[in-house]
Amino acid sequence: MKSDERSFLNVFFVIIIILLILGILSLYLSTIDNTNVLKIALIIMFIVLILITIIFLSSTFLVYKVINDKKISKFSYKFLKGFLINIYPLIIWISKILKINVDNIRRVFGKVNNFIVKTKNIKVNSNELLILLPHCLQNSECQYKITNDISNCRMCRKCDIKEIVDLCNKYNVKAVVATGGTLAREWVKKKNPKAIIAVACERDLASGINDVKVIPVMGVFNQRPNGPCFNTKVDIKKLEETIKIFLKEE
Repeated sequence: MKSDERSFLNVFFVIIIILLILGILSLYLSTIDNTNVLKIALIIMFIVLILITIIFLSSTFLVYKVINDKKISKFSYKFLKGFLINIYPLIIWISKILKINVDNIRRVFGKVNNFIVKTKNIKVNSNELLILLPHCLQNSECQYKITNDISNCRMCRKCDIKEIVDLCNKYNVKAVVATGGTLAREWVKKKNPKAIIAVACERDLASGINDVKVIPVMGVFNQRPNGPCFNTKVDIKKLEETIKIFLKEE
């Protein structure tokens, strides 16, 4: 198991321990308090905390299976994705308290999401697939801005945009460039795709998955040899494999 995966599971274990401590504390307080109303409230709190703990334990087990490429039921996939999206802010908050690299947590969140979407075997036509790209993929010295239209690329090969355009032409799919979350949402609303491939850093990908809950999203993490948000790159082979996962066979 990789270090980022262990970190992700460790956050879950910390949450489970906190829930168990709160549950035991509420049960103990119910035994020493003579006020019936408060005693009932504490017992109810104990029951609720134990139920939540069981849910977290089940989710931890499912995450463990997913990151080890083991099959789980269709209901489990649906439950796990919904659960992770809803508790994502809590996971990030706990990670920051524990001083765990938040990008490690986001990376595993993206991996789990990709695995779930892939297992659903979703197939769409080429005109129903949208590739969302970050503007930092473009060479910073390029004067031909592609934010409005990726076909403005002059194919100079100084960045990965040329190869992405080639992929789009090869598979007849659409790709757009977004300068931020707001523009990305506008592109999704305008293009109305049935599936999305998002090339992004860990933070933006996790945020995008949480924003677009109805449409299936698969992420491809960008590479940052020059630091964040500056002349980034993407694994073209990985991007092509992700396109093939979504497209119907002709």
